[in-house]
Amino acid sequence: MLKRICRVGPALALTIVCLVTAALAQAEPPAGVQMEQTPPAMRVLVVDGTKTFLSTMRIGGLVGALKGSGLFEVDVRFADVQSGWHDPLAGQSQSEGHVPYDFLLAIPRGIDDASADWIWILSAGPTSPTSPFVAGLQVIEQVLGLVFEGAVTPLGVHDDLLLGMLYEFHVAKGWMR
Repeated sequence: MLKRICRVGPALALTIVCLVTAALAQAEPPAGVQMEQTPPAMRVLVVDGTKTFLSTMRIGGLVGALKGSGLFEVDVRFADVQSGWHDPLAGQSQSEGHVPYDFLLAIPRGIDDASADWIWILSAGPTSPTSPFVAGLQVIEQVLGLVFEGAVTPLGVHDDLLLGMLYEFHVAKGWMR
């Protein structure tokens, strides 16, 4: 059976594994089993600017893996932008009762044709080196590396001045905390 999975392709196999993991993570514990109190999940918005089937499958695997980790509450929006350098939330409105996000992952259109090899991670900085934020950011970066098979580099607000300004813009608009 493993040979069949390997023939399907690593991206599709990873997507299937992530979806199964997410489904198992959502399962209820057996009767009588006490679960530990977990901290509130960090909110993540994935903005998908990709256009191909393979990229859509990878985004599905990314979302499934993040949800399956139990650390994140994930929402997805689709962006129709001309290039990877445009604001992915331009012209989009927030839903009623919107709660701001901790992380925004902007996946550019250029991932499809390899004209972009980065993914933006917009977020605030950690309040301390041991904050859950640091662990969350590390999990996001690891999952991005697995899903995109090392073909992309995650860029955060500490890597590029433009991203810091874009983060502050989205804070002012109410998208981010």
